[in-house]
Amino acid sequence: MTQKTVAAESEGIPGGPAARKNLGMMMNSSEPNRSSFPSLPIINNPQAPARSQREKYGTLFYLGILGLIVLVTLVGWFGYRVWSLRDVWAKIYVLHDAHEPEARRIQAAFSLGHDPRVEQRQLWDLSLRRGLPELARDILAEGIGPELVAEDPQGYVTAVARSPDWPDWLRLALARPMAYAATRGHAISRERLGELCRLDDPILRVWALYALAVQTRPDPQTAVEIERVAKSSAPEHELAELLLAAIRTDEARRLEILDRATLWNREHHPATARLWQGWAVREGTLVPLAG
Repeated sequence: MTQKTVAAESEGIPGGPAARKNLGMMMNSSEPNRSSFPSLPIINNPQAPARSQREKYGTLFYLGILGLIVLVTLVGWFGYRVWSLRDVWAKIYVLHDAHEPEARRIQAAFSLGHDPRVEQRQLWDLSLRRGLPELARDILAEGIGPELVAEDPQGYVTAVARSPDWPDWLRLALARPMAYAATRGHAISRERLGELCRLDDPILRVWALYALAVQTRPDPQTAVEIERVAKSSAPEHELAELLLAAIRTDEARRLEILDRATLWNREHHPATARLWQGWAVREGTLVPLAG
């Protein structure tokens, strides 16, 4: 085969010298305009000034600031409340610490029972805790006022009347607030007060009769029964005399007499007097008696 013949045949072979030559010519011819698409104009805008946070977020920016202020205020208020009640928390700790002397725990209970910052519901819960000294529980129960009764009169009197495992001194201490509430015009369930009258505690019965006697449209027989006890020789006749005098006077005077009747309980109710042996309240302070 001659050289011309080989060269001629190689021109028809794909990838041969002739094909490579033709491809190179095509590429060279396309270099001036490599793309068949028209070129896009490039717009060079001057850089816009940075927007402020207020411009970016608008109303949301102010809402976020307001929410942050509210959150900081709430945290600050909570911290202040905790700090301002630090002495209350300290007394609660002493009250529950079984390693503390009992006298110190009882005095802590007295402080809590007379501290207006302690809520009535807290006093109720503390007075029901069996692990605390009995006198401490009695003092805490005495600190409960008519406000707790007024929140739920039916529930309160039901708990007092139908808790079978309560000691007599605790039931008596928690019955007192109902007498104060009735004096201030709050309606107490007559049925539940009747249940208290039928319990085996004559002193508690006199308190329940008083609560019945001072309610709106009372049964006149309740005052008659208190008068009968006052004229008798029963151990509770002195209490009946006090409460009968309260029935026959105005509200302000009634509250003073009820305070005197509370002191009478401490000295004459058998279970309560046992707790108060060796203790007395002098000038608003609970002090142990010598000997």
